[in-house]
Amino acid sequence: MPSKPESKFWKRLQKNTLNQDVHWTRLESWAVPGVPDLHGIVNGYAFWVELKINNLKSLKSISLSPLQISWQIQYCDHGGKVWNLVDHPSSRTVNLFWGGRAQELAMQREPLTADWSENYDTLWGERLIKYILTH
Repeated sequence: MPSKPESKFWKRLQKNTLNQDVHWTRLESWAVPGVPDLHGIVNGYAFWVELKINNLKSLKSISLSPLQISWQIQYCDHGGKVWNLVDHPSSRTVNLFWGGRAQELAMQREPLTADWSENYDTLWGERLIKYILTH
């Protein structure tokens, strides 16, 4: 059985963050609706990451369910860190969006501006973790 695109993206994230001392825990989406796919922790700094694949030519919105939007906004409102990591194959980029923007990300119809972005040709894992830890 071939891997789903999100599973392949998860494997790329693991590979790209291998040397970043991240302890990742991947959750099953059916466990608690709305909770992101991944919990990460680095040196006592905990955060959540929702993985998404956007196959549209332009990155105009991210498909988040109402439960995901609600969970992310409430979590951020309580001081938690949650991010949406979006693989955008047509631009060959990996893009990061803060969860406090979840409603905007799901409803926007103009091209989105990522909080952080890297192209596939770079070893992006170190810069991704550095960005997450400093924001």
